[in-house]
Amino acid sequence: MSARSGSEHAFVMPSDCPECGSLLRQMSDGDVDLRCPNSRSCPAQLRERLYYLGSRAALDIDVLGYEAAQALLVDGLLTDESELFSLTLQDLTSSAFFTKKDGSLSAIAERFIAALEDAKSRPLWRVIVALSIRHVGPTAAQALATRFGSLEKISTASVVELADVDGVGSIIAESVVEWFEEEWHRNIVKKWAIAGVLMEQGEEELLPQTLAGMSIVVTGSLAHFNRDEATAAIVARGGKASGSVSKKTAYVVVGEAPGSKYDKAIELGVPVLDEAGFERLLTEEK
Repeated sequence: MSARSGSEHAFVMPSDCPECGSLLRQMSDGDVDLRCPNSRSCPAQLRERLYYLGSRAALDIDVLGYEAAQALLVDGLLTDESELFSLTLQDLTSSAFFTKKDGSLSAIAERFIAALEDAKSRPLWRVIVALSIRHVGPTAAQALATRFGSLEKISTASVVELADVDGVGSIIAESVVEWFEEEWHRNIVKKWAIAGVLMEQGEEELLPQTLAGMSIVVTGSLAHFNRDEATAAIVARGGKASGSVSKKTAYVVVGEAPGSKYDKAIELGVPVLDEAGFERLLTEEK
């Protein structure tokens, strides 16, 4: 209060997207938040999707951070993510981000193209996460990949069939069906498939399912995992990453500033692991 000067004014919710000017609106009945509906070409949404699909939570593409995503769009190398895996070294010569002062390609250009090639063989569930389907994180993506085995089968499944998958439910199922109803979304999948991105789950993708049947809660900040990465590590080994602690919880992984979930674990007598213990759990053989 003491920092106020008297010139303050009440916050007014914007009515238009500050990036593309589209009229903001609720995206679904019952939504409280307002969103930009121009998901296909809003620069801010495109930038964030590119950044996310390159993150370790999704396809883990070296170089594809925030600055690279911005450069790819501003320099006209991409109109949307469907074209990502068609990029070549020649394409990158027109971007200052990927070239040296003399105009020749920099080392990060070669690293980026190599990383795109590596990303094509990522497990199916990571490809699903990279599509940025609303509500679909690593847990749901792993469940969908395991049940259906391919993006083609997921794309043609009904809401009822999708909702029947453990860890999915009706809200996620409806979101998946709605996503595939958009032609430009289907075009992303089509172009990625043509470029060689893995669209089916192979036997070799599965890690030893050492956490099968376990419900694990992660709370607080970890040094070597963000929340999506911790979730991905759990579900890749057959476990369930839960958001709440109960007597059925196998472990609670505690980082810095854990909050009430840690207190609940102590109250219920649920085993608690620090980050080192979590890492050991991930590497243990059953």
